[in-house]
Amino acid sequence: MSEQSFLRDSIVPNGLQVTVSDASRHYYGGYWQVCLEVSCLVPLEMGQFPDPATEADARRLLGAAVPFVRHLEKMAVHGDKLAAVRQELLERFDRHLWPFLGNQQFPARIIQSEFQKRSKKSNRGIPCLV
Repeated sequence: MSEQSFLRDSIVPNGLQVTVSDASRHYYGGYWQVCLEVSCLVPLEMGQFPDPATEADARRLLGAAVPFVRHLEKMAVHGDKLAAVRQELLERFDRHLWPFLGNQQFPARIIQSEFQKRSKKSNRGIPCLV
């Protein structure tokens, strides 16, 4: 599979829209790298920062939304077991990642974390990272 195929699109309890796509690829003989890509856009909303100046900086660095992408992978899967492994990874998503993404604190935390990461990079004085 060279293109990503859509598997699931759902809304988690905090209102974020989460998409699960299959990004698996064949890499040797009859063996595959099974990969599910979980993604969502976390909007930067008013009130996530203590003061308007910090919020303006965050909007300048991050834009209107921050993309969140995670990969659930399993290597060296024989072609006969693709469907079973894909289902196993979807179940792992349901058990672990769904509650994490659905937490009410998740959007604010990911925005704060990404802002801190990008602020550190811009403090190096390298114009292309600002």
